[in-house]
Amino acid sequence: MGENRVAQALNGPSPSPAPTTSGNGPQNGTPSPSPQTSPSPQSSPNGGGKSSGEVRFSPDELKKLGAAVEKELMDLFKQARNELNAEPRDAQPDTYTMFAIEAALTYTQMIEFADQDLIDKSKHAMEINDKLIKTAGIQDEAERMSTLEGI
Repeated sequence: MGENRVAQALNGPSPSPAPTTSGNGPQNGTPSPSPQTSPSPQSSPNGGGKSSGEVRFSPDELKKLGAAVEKELMDLFKQARNELNAEPRDAQPDTYTMFAIEAALTYTQMIEFADQDLIDKSKHAMEINDKLIKTAGIQDEAERMSTLEGI
């Protein structure tokens, strides 16, 4: 099974990586991603080559990622619900004989469970987007509050 667009959005490269001017970039001449779109550990003031573990992301990129994830997942879940509610709903419990009443009950419960599960997953996709927007706002506010305006 190939990767879908959500996996590509989450794992793919930045849409416009900034070229590096320092000699720290890759040796093959391709630019490395900008510090705002990829994790960039900072050196600690203690020296010794240890990093502080600080990771920075662009708030705008976080918002775009949240919107892309929600849109892609909502499209997939909507398509799945349309498929689920078409032909599977046409098979009614009375299709089964009186000797397979358990199968009829199981079938209808399974369809309802799958439909409800897709609704729950859709709500979860919206929550992911909301959390990424909130994270972007916190990151933006933290940067604004920690920036020196004047000396």
